[in-house]
Amino acid sequence: MGAASAGRHRRRGQPRLRGTLHIEDATGHQLTVPLRGRASVLTAGGTGLAGYGEVWAVHTSASSPDISLMISYGPDGVPERRESGLCAPGATVMLGGVRFTWQQTPAAVRVPRPRQAGAPRNARIPAPKTGNAREVPSPAAGLRQRLQNMVRVFTQSARH
Repeated sequence: MGAASAGRHRRRGQPRLRGTLHIEDATGHQLTVPLRGRASVLTAGGTGLAGYGEVWAVHTSASSPDISLMISYGPDGVPERRESGLCAPGATVMLGGVRFTWQQTPAAVRVPRPRQAGAPRNARIPAPKTGNAREVPSPAAGLRQRLQNMVRVFTQSARH
């Protein structure tokens, strides 16, 4: 198995984010962040939440389809002072003085878009552009890998 196919296989095993993350900071300010894709980054510019955080979905054990969120957050953005925790669907976790509650929603049903008149059957119709779309930076690979290893060790020790 080549490196490219190993990477594709690894991504396929990582669950996708879905649902919403409800956040309440120490001052009582509440916000809701929609979750989608493989990872989400929480920044002051993107969400209004002070500090920096990363969110991604993990299988709670290797043999279970159950999914929890791994959340890493720090109110001042300093990587060494971030706290991390697992958040099950409907549960709340407190990190850095901020409450995170995950409301999981069912996976969206994809409805095919109608074909434009005169377009070939196999032509792809591009998604409409929105004015507020912007690039979200990917999570820091080193921190993410360490937390994934921590979850793996934790679930392996729980089995014994």
